[in-house]
Amino acid sequence: MITYKLHFIRHGMTEGNRQGLFVGRTDLPVSEEGFDKLAVLRDTYDYPRVEAVYCSPLTRCRQTAEFLYPNNLLTVVEDLQEMNFGAFEGKSMEELSDNEDFGAWLADSMHNAPEGGETGMQFAERLLHALTQIFGHMMQEGLTNVAVVTHGGVIMTLLSAFGFPQREMGAWSVDNGRGYTILLTPQMWMRDNRFEIYDTVPSALEEGDNRWDTRSFLMEVEG
Repeated sequence: MITYKLHFIRHGMTEGNRQGLFVGRTDLPVSEEGFDKLAVLRDTYDYPRVEAVYCSPLTRCRQTAEFLYPNNLLTVVEDLQEMNFGAFEGKSMEELSDNEDFGAWLADSMHNAPEGGETGMQFAERLLHALTQIFGHMMQEGLTNVAVVTHGGVIMTLLSAFGFPQREMGAWSVDNGRGYTILLTPQMWMRDNRFEIYDTVPSALEEGDNRWDTRSFLMEVEG
């Protein structure tokens, strides 16, 4: 049976990321500092060679995809957008610390939504649709190795909801420009909506380079 490999990569840093703001649907670009950090990652580590690139429609993801994969055609997937934070958009934890609605959302974000936003359940359902769409397109086009440039919340939610080893969302947090490789088989996905979390992205260019110890990390989060 064919195994399909998808490399999920978080977009480059934005000014909103630097300030610690909730940035979901606000269409911020990658900052100058963000591009500098992406360049260091690209030159120090090895991003996987891929047959195609899928990305969120937001500018920061498109810019990152074009920066890391300038020779690949991008396919935009609307449902890969970050969570809709509604009334919390553009605000920091400090600004929201006394907000009762924010406290209720932190206590149970899966079932509570910010005003004008979406619940964690709605977010996960949207991402399930996005991944199903990407997987279907891969099979249709005969693609087995692709990159998916998206948002930190998207990656954490997908891996915690559908990935193995199973772990709470915070365990799958990633820095800008980094991510995870997952393995999918038609049987696993169509029967169980599950995939295997296989590796971290990017990987070292040479043996001994400073990188995440993938095997130890995955064993740690599994246990």
